[in-house]
Amino acid sequence: MEKNESVQCSVQDEVMHICIDRPEKRNAITMPMFTALSAALKEADQRDDVLCIVVTGNGGVFCAGHDLKAFEEWPQQPHDPVPTFLHAIADVRKPLVIAAHGSAAGIGVTWLLHADWVVTSAEATFKLPFIDLGIAPEAASSLLLERAVGLPRAKRLIFGGEAFTGADAYQWGLVAELSSPEEVSERAFERARFFASKDPVMLRRMKDWLHPSNEFHQRIDEEVDEINAAVDRKRKSTKASE
Repeated sequence: MEKNESVQCSVQDEVMHICIDRPEKRNAITMPMFTALSAALKEADQRDDVLCIVVTGNGGVFCAGHDLKAFEEWPQQPHDPVPTFLHAIADVRKPLVIAAHGSAAGIGVTWLLHADWVVTSAEATFKLPFIDLGIAPEAASSLLLERAVGLPRAKRLIFGGEAFTGADAYQWGLVAELSSPEEVSERAFERARFFASKDPVMLRRMKDWLHPSNEFHQRIDEEVDEINAAVDRKRKSTKASE
């Protein structure tokens, strides 16, 4: 597994815990972290002693999204860190549980669309800031968000870029469970142990039907191409104005 001090992994009771551990930067994801997260997800999916995956964030928030400084490393080619990560989250075939505490933005929110169970609190806040950044949404969210919350709300969240709460997300069907802020991670681990106690073959079959990864890869690539083009336009505009 690719090692990175900001991505911590452990296995207990047939559950792999992946912790985003960069609290001083609100768990914003750097390029090395994207690589480490991809490796952790792939390893978890391949290990016989892992039956479920839990993802948490250290500190007060789950994940602030893509580290903005890391945009200096765009455009991204198919085998670069971000596209590799996006395809990895779509490919996970074992049950994936995410504890989305505090707040999340960008990839910290679109990742939830690939989870099988998301726990958050009513007070948590979420935001899809793509319209403000001038880039396309990612992780096949231009496809999956509509399925999760319906077309009018998907347009509102993507076009408007406005924040919404955990209570909103639960009401709309974006997350599976609400708990108190202090118990988000605990409830996620309880759900993970529940999944780990069930028939893994049947769980995989259910996931293949409900979340067919082969359907999402083309959209992920299309979105990455659009982000690459947007980054290129911004750079050309900046140079022209200098």
